[in-house]
Amino acid sequence: MEIYMAPMEGVTNYVFRKAYIKHFSGVDKFFTPFITPHMKKGFSRSERMELDKDYNKGQNLIVQILTNSAEDFLKLSDEIKEMGYSEFNINLGCPSGTVTSKGRGSGFLQDTKALDRFFYEIFEKSTGIKISVKTRIGFCDYDEWDALLRVYEKYDFNEIIIHPRLRSDFYKNNVYMQAFTQACKTLKVKIVYNGDINTQKGFKILNEELRKNGVDAVMIGRGLVRNPLLPEAIKTGVDMTDLKKTVEFLDDIKEEYSLLDFGERNTLFKLKELWGMVLSDEIYAKTLKKIRKADTINEYNKHIEELK
Repeated sequence: MEIYMAPMEGVTNYVFRKAYIKHFSGVDKFFTPFITPHMKKGFSRSERMELDKDYNKGQNLIVQILTNSAEDFLKLSDEIKEMGYSEFNINLGCPSGTVTSKGRGSGFLQDTKALDRFFYEIFEKSTGIKISVKTRIGFCDYDEWDALLRVYEKYDFNEIIIHPRLRSDFYKNNVYMQAFTQACKTLKVKIVYNGDINTQKGFKILNEELRKNGVDAVMIGRGLVRNPLLPEAIKTGVDMTDLKKTVEFLDDIKEEYSLLDFGERNTLFKLKELWGMVLSDEIYAKTLKKIRKADTINEYNKHIEELK
């Protein structure tokens, strides 16, 4: 089973990925959080770090782009291709209101005619690159999936990553496996499953369904952040967690932000967000509350010592 690390905005960024490959194994492909086309300005500092080949060495890294403009996609992919990248993933899954209100991310799924024109143009004009898509199964109605599949099957995607939820579901409600199975039967390209992979035991049950559909690749987001050992557990078939190792991993993230002169306040914000996912069990509620209240790194360090 191939395992992909999901691109989570502000979470699985360049610092997270660098520290991750130092401490853990099991991930076969990484994705940058989405990069949007820029008009007059150049790449931001964080975008440059996301794309820096030397900084991200050791990763099979794919660039994810968020746009609904073929012209902007072509221009941006040409710029990034010069940096040594040859595969681009198009974000059609982000449910954020600030994204969908502009007709991007999963908001683009509402207009299949425009989506079709977008793909036609980028496949006609792009050269020397592979194109993949990360998609939801519709915006607010399961019936939208049929029309979306008719668009997807026209084009030679490298792979299609499917999160079988509607945009209106966000990350709640059950995944709609019937739509995923339908895609596996309809599309001739490689299909990757994404959604609700949180434990090795849970994956074992899901994998029975994936095998029936000939699927041998999955993308994991929140489950991987919650337990960074999850990819290795899935590949070995042995359930494993190690809070001590996770603490060491987040200590490295803290130190990396310090080396990058990220600032104490910004570093604390990032660390608190990560710990909010890692310490999701009720038994850690008091410790998590202390971590979230920390105003300085020194105060934060004292609370982390309680976990060691």
